[in-house]
Amino acid sequence: MLELANVLLISRHYIAVSDGEDTEKGLSDFVLFKNLFNEWFAKDTSRKIKTSMNAKFRAGEHTCAYAPIGYKKNPDIKNKLMIDEETRWIVEKIFELALLGNGTSKIMKLLIADKVPTPSYLNYKRFGTFSNIYADAPEEKAWEWNIGQVKSILKDETYIGNSVHYRQTKASFKSKRRVYRDKSEWLTIEGTHEPIISKSDFDNVQGQLASRRREKKDFTTQVFAGLLKCSGCGWALTYATHKRKDGTYGYYKCGKYSMYGKGYCSNH
Repeated sequence: MLELANVLLISRHYIAVSDGEDTEKGLSDFVLFKNLFNEWFAKDTSRKIKTSMNAKFRAGEHTCAYAPIGYKKNPDIKNKLMIDEETRWIVEKIFELALLGNGTSKIMKLLIADKVPTPSYLNYKRFGTFSNIYADAPEEKAWEWNIGQVKSILKDETYIGNSVHYRQTKASFKSKRRVYRDKSEWLTIEGTHEPIISKSDFDNVQGQLASRRREKKDFTTQVFAGLLKCSGCGWALTYATHKRKDGTYGYYKCGKYSMYGKGYCSNH
């Protein structure tokens, strides 16, 4: 909501049709009060919605536009997840590959090689969403996985039967911009639905993800491995070396650029 005081300061034309206000015709003495009351109303409405959603979350409800891959919405119980027998194998396969010691990059390549459909492609086939991406796309687009998708599934507590809320929030009731919250601020409700992955397997995978550092050919590990992120796309930076006549030097480059090329990010 653009505040009226700011509108007047930047000499913009302000019209409120329902209140009969127009800056070019002159504003009434009550317009600033109306603006203030409207802002209070919007803020109060936002607070009530948040309170209502919080009550639903704490009651174990899982509100979402689409169920995570491996699950589907229960047709008989509102805001309840149930296992989707047609897609649970994809989640199980990803965790099995991780438990065998494969990293997210290797898992992604195996999924592509086996032509495993991505979550967004499955939503397109079922609900018609993302038609702008898949409608006229080549066949291989259906299994074009990326590391971010694999990592997101491996770190998602939904698969052990928990519902996690407030990972993101709006910056303000006036803004649609969403910001990520610290993990300490998340709300986790345990046992809201049937798990696909056991807690022990999930914990083992989290340990692997947390401690994984890629070794170089000389068996040394980069101290910044897994910590540096690309400012352009947010992917992890990868370490590389280049040989010259005066010796070998190391540098970091965008992992997304290394994997997919110029169309996705730059080498910086």
